[in-house]
Amino acid sequence: MEISRKPKSPVSQSTRAGDAAKPAAAAKPAEKAPVQTKDGFDSGSSGGARSNFVDRPKGNFVDRPTGMPPGTQSSLPASAFTFGSNHVAVRPFAGSAARTPTTLSASATPNAKVNDLQTTTSTVSFDKDVKLDSLKLNLDLAHTFKGDLVVKLTSPSGKTETIHNRTGGSADDIKGSFDLSAFKGESTKGTWTLSVEDKARRDTGTLKSWSLDAAGQATGAGPIQEPNKPLSGPPVIAVFDGGVDFKHTDLDDSMWVNPNEIAGDGIDNDGNGVKDDIYGYNVGYNSGDVMRGSGTDHGTHVAGIIAAEDNGEGNTGVAAGKAKIMSLGGLYNGADLLTNFERGVDYMVKMKMEHGVNIRAVNASFGNEYRNPADVKRWTEAVQKLADADILLVAATANGYGSNLNDVPDMPANIELPNVITVAAMDKNNDKLADFSSYGDKVVDLAAVGEDVYSTVPSSRDGKPQWEEMSGTSMATPTVAGTAALMFAANPNLTAAQVRELLIQTVEADPDLKGKVITGGKLDIEAAVAAAKATLEDDTFATR
Repeated sequence: MEISRKPKSPVSQSTRAGDAAKPAAAAKPAEKAPVQTKDGFDSGSSGGARSNFVDRPKGNFVDRPTGMPPGTQSSLPASAFTFGSNHVAVRPFAGSAARTPTTLSASATPNAKVNDLQTTTSTVSFDKDVKLDSLKLNLDLAHTFKGDLVVKLTSPSGKTETIHNRTGGSADDIKGSFDLSAFKGESTKGTWTLSVEDKARRDTGTLKSWSLDAAGQATGAGPIQEPNKPLSGPPVIAVFDGGVDFKHTDLDDSMWVNPNEIAGDGIDNDGNGVKDDIYGYNVGYNSGDVMRGSGTDHGTHVAGIIAAEDNGEGNTGVAAGKAKIMSLGGLYNGADLLTNFERGVDYMVKMKMEHGVNIRAVNASFGNEYRNPADVKRWTEAVQKLADADILLVAATANGYGSNLNDVPDMPANIELPNVITVAAMDKNNDKLADFSSYGDKVVDLAAVGEDVYSTVPSSRDGKPQWEEMSGTSMATPTVAGTAALMFAANPNLTAAQVRELLIQTVEADPDLKGKVITGGKLDIEAAVAAAKATLEDDTFATR
């Protein structure tokens, strides 16, 4: 699919789309001096789970938290919730040897005449959505002077590649197989058009037959499950992290509030298995007290980047006034990271599918390397549950100081499902990859500013609101999550996979990112939101 784009305005990436005059998510008021922060997290986990651990430097850098190490014991049950396993079969990790390509073929036998000074076209179609690794054209075109001919192939998105351009002089026929690597990364789904143009007189021919052999990875995750209750209200973005300070003056009106729960009565009013979950769920302690446990500075900072209020103080979030924050706290307490992730996924899916909460995306500014295939399978199954519930996962790549993560089972960032978008960090000037950021042109989709980002941290003991600068891929990821929130707000009918694709299609190319991230580009908030709005007039986005 091709998105028509308006000429770029000089609005910087850090500026909230549609409101260039207002403070940016990464900006800080001139009168406030930045506070240097230490988040208290160590990036390595016991047992050598990460081989690329780098000590955190001094200053305001915060490494992407890895949670408690695998195998940590917990007194809590494996999950507080029970769900069926009716989601579709999972796909293995992109870098594993078990990855098996999907192959498709389509052919046409038009036997169409190629006339002088005219263009002959023929089409084939694929109904499956496969991200191309390779594409081969098999062509049988009879002609008595192939130097007259121009042959082109156009993909469903509108990308065109020239197969033959008036070469070969008076030789006969164009017959054989052609490797079309230029279409790598394109989707197969839709109509492909072969055109044959005869640019001269006196010689004619026949387009006898042609076919396409495609190989790649199926990008569809199966049918999206329908919630039991209608979804309404602004998009809800789950901040899966340490808890979010819901009393902070820059966040108190930005929080999702459970309408079916009564605060402080100690009763599970809505029957979802958690008592007093007013602002979300604490996965580490199986409670509604989201601020219990470690990492609340990290989680609150992330939440402020997404949705801090436009109230004239502190910072203004990317999606200020357009989205609500659900806090999933306690991620680094009670059990290991994977077990806590599974608990949080079950809570989100239950709240969306059974209670009608409009959860559209989850910010995952955490991760770790998992080499055990059984663990990778569990991560993938959990993310598949999010896909089935149409929830976008916005994940931070590692802070590996230039480490290439292409063949590293970095969870959950390197799970290849259509609802996952993985983010690297740009420097504070948004002109090159930050020196602390990892990369990977097979697994990292795009980059966003992650250095010296000014945002909310928990209020002081006397209740005074606080803000600090932090740097890390953890800070880049919520900028993308906030942009996704704006896109869902612009067109609520968009699916998680569609928003992911629009984010990818609208990146701003950056020479420093070529060969480092899949798109070779960085987040363009204004273009992404404009593309989401444009889909309102596109029939292909009218229904899910």
